[in-house]
Amino acid sequence: MNELDRVAELVRAESGIVIARRQMPALSAALARIEPGMTAESFLSAMERPLERSRLMSALIDQFTIKETYLFREMRELDAIDWVGALRSAREHGAEGVRVWVSACATGEEAYTIAILASEALGPARGSVSILATDLSRAALEHAQAARYSPRSARSIPAHLRERYFQPDGDRLRVREPIRSVVRFRSHNLVTDPVPPVGEVAFDVISCRNVLIYFDLETVARVIDRLEGGLRPHGTLILGAADRVTGTASRLTGHGVVVDRRAPVRPQRAPARARARSRPRGVRTPRAPSRDTPAQASRRRIDERIEDAVEAANSGDLDRALQIATVVIEAHPLDPDAHYIRGLVARGTGDLEVAVAALRRALYVDPSFGLAAFELGRTYDALADRSAARRAYEQAVRTLDPEDGRHQAILDYVEVADVAATCRSRLRALTAASPGAPGS
Repeated sequence: MNELDRVAELVRAESGIVIARRQMPALSAALARIEPGMTAESFLSAMERPLERSRLMSALIDQFTIKETYLFREMRELDAIDWVGALRSAREHGAEGVRVWVSACATGEEAYTIAILASEALGPARGSVSILATDLSRAALEHAQAARYSPRSARSIPAHLRERYFQPDGDRLRVREPIRSVVRFRSHNLVTDPVPPVGEVAFDVISCRNVLIYFDLETVARVIDRLEGGLRPHGTLILGAADRVTGTASRLTGHGVVVDRRAPVRPQRAPARARARSRPRGVRTPRAPSRDTPAQASRRRIDERIEDAVEAANSGDLDRALQIATVVIEAHPLDPDAHYIRGLVARGTGDLEVAVAALRRALYVDPSFGLAAFELGRTYDALADRSAARRAYEQAVRTLDPEDGRHQAILDYVEVADVAATCRSRLRALTAASPGAPGS
């Protein structure tokens, strides 16, 4: 192992971030940006000095990673927080208000967004909610504490909230003081530091969104365990859409929005399409009379059954999901969606070989079924078959298409962009684990 490999391994051990072999030139360039003339060898030497270690690792991660975030980003998960219920529960446990931890907060946009949402739900935020926001990056924390954001970062703020909670500050917007006062920022390493952070007690809400996709599977499992341990009874853990579809995060069951630590995991439907968002959960939009051909009418009935199967799987009723899929397969042996459902159910019950067979059947019928390729990759991941997982993820990246209406009943439940991001993350990790493999 050369010095640059050792730096990459140190980054993985300290932060959980996996660096693929093809990213080594970028890692070398990042080292040179920390200090003029810094090399992998001099970085490793400096890391042996305890007083320098934290500063240098933070600086390297700042240089190597890109933190693209914005205010009011991906609101589906945050809108699911029951603020009134959380406040009631907190006070029943003797606390004054809701305790929130935004882990890996980057430059603070999510922490301030949550503070605004709490203020809107509970009235003036001071006292009713307390937010701790942490990150490994010192530069990011300094930016967060300044609370000044560019027009790009502010592009998704609703107009009425922009007026109420922000003030102009030159060419930027600054978060108004009442909201700033409820957010505390401090340094914390999600992978290596204690959870809850030193000096903190358990939280009612923990947000850790779109961070796990940068970690290897072992680190994902460990971080989720630790985050769950940092919750109060009936506390809520919020993961991002991309995180929820990582391999080891699958134990949180499918694509759930929030997780109650003590209650059975019952994921809420999180449809991606406006059509699906517009109707109440579990209520079908009445269908206008149509002049479908017999073939179109048959396809419509199949889609309705597949939708029922997906809803059953997402609510944890795997037996019903399998029953519906089996009925469809018996009548239509070449229906890829039904084989896909059968594969998901088999993996959910731990029958990985059956899951592989079902998902491969779905792809045999429809080789461009990108979501089936993704789930096949996850299953091969669970079987520790790296080369097969790599091939499946590569097929998924090539074929995922948000405009493909052939699997609409399934695609309504996921964000294709998040699935693609997860595939690329797993490919990076697999490449890093097998540096001699093609494409590394």
